[in-house]
Amino acid sequence: MAVSLFSLVSEQRIHDILQNLQEFTGLAIQLIDADGVLLQSFGQSASYCSILKKNVFDRSKCFDMHVKAGRQAQVLGEAYIFSCHAGLNHIAFPLIHQKELLGSVILGPFLLSPPDSSMVAMLPEHSHLTVPLALELFEALGDMVVMEPTKVNQLKKLLDNLLSPVLPGERVVLLENQRKMAQQARINETIQVMKEEEPDQSILDFYKKEKALLEKVKSGTMTEVKALLNELMGYVLFSEGGKIESVRVHTIELATLLSRVAIDCGARVDSIYRLNSQFIFRLYQEDAIEDICMMMQEVAESFMNAMFVKEDQGNPYIRKALQFMRNNYSEKLELARVAEYVGLSANYFSTLFHHTVGMRFRDYLCKIRVEESKALLLSKQYSLSDIAVAMGFPDQSYYCKAFKRLVGVTPGKYRA
Repeated sequence: MAVSLFSLVSEQRIHDILQNLQEFTGLAIQLIDADGVLLQSFGQSASYCSILKKNVFDRSKCFDMHVKAGRQAQVLGEAYIFSCHAGLNHIAFPLIHQKELLGSVILGPFLLSPPDSSMVAMLPEHSHLTVPLALELFEALGDMVVMEPTKVNQLKKLLDNLLSPVLPGERVVLLENQRKMAQQARINETIQVMKEEEPDQSILDFYKKEKALLEKVKSGTMTEVKALLNELMGYVLFSEGGKIESVRVHTIELATLLSRVAIDCGARVDSIYRLNSQFIFRLYQEDAIEDICMMMQEVAESFMNAMFVKEDQGNPYIRKALQFMRNNYSEKLELARVAEYVGLSANYFSTLFHHTVGMRFRDYLCKIRVEESKALLLSKQYSLSDIAVAMGFPDQSYYCKAFKRLVGVTPGKYRA
């Protein structure tokens, strides 16, 4: 596998990049092939890891973890942040050529906050540690690099930008084409439905969907926003016969409506005006209707991101997680599932979520469910038990306690 990797890029070039990266970050860096074989290594192994490998863990655990992280990074197509079996954080970057994983770059370990004795106490093998060994491990933790979550995300972006050009790849183009094909298929379905409807009914449906779109933008449900946009663009294409100038005009009208909603929901006016100007400029650079349709989804997502920037502090992982939670709050939603969806390990995602949002994942999910339940409480036809189940709570008692804790009154009194 090493031959395959170095036949595409010189060994010296990778060496120079990783050596400079190690000197800049101070983190240990390893280059491994797809099977986990070490090809290049930079920086000293953390003394904490050395002690663990010598006295506690089998070295194969680290080997297996690095291979697994590299494969997960391959699935994501980008750098992957993960926590190892010792609770230490790392970043894996995949080196991919023609969908094949040739190797991975592993950075770490590092900590997200200053160490305390609980890290040693939480080791699975803690009960077998002698007191002198536990003290030695805790002392070694003091030499570990500490990096705030925001810095970790910046480092991840740096890795993506620095290492992505190392190997030729088609991933970005492939994904973009797949997205366009999927979107056009949905738009074509809408056009077929409209061909079978009366003209007046089609116009009525258009305005109903337009109204629904604005409501979904307010609630932050990106999946439903994209679906409605596809249907609206389908109507535009059908009614205008695919005339690109007419499509541009309707697209600008939609963007204007979306921008007003975004501003009403708290987005900064200057940010929205800037996004609108950029969109209109790009709109007249595109001649392909499928590119305009895709651009419409991008601008909607940008407007929504501007609306929720305070809550997620601009962190793309947390933004994606919050949107996923708002879309799926009624299901049995576990932290591990959301972490997997955004492409982070559960341990790291939990820490990042708490640090960014200011509350634990479970508490925030409960907050979403309580807020969403208020609309159902306004209707007398739903019992508290029905509402509890519909919102994803285990039972009525749990729902009532959570509602009172967050709102200050019981659901019954709120309804009255």
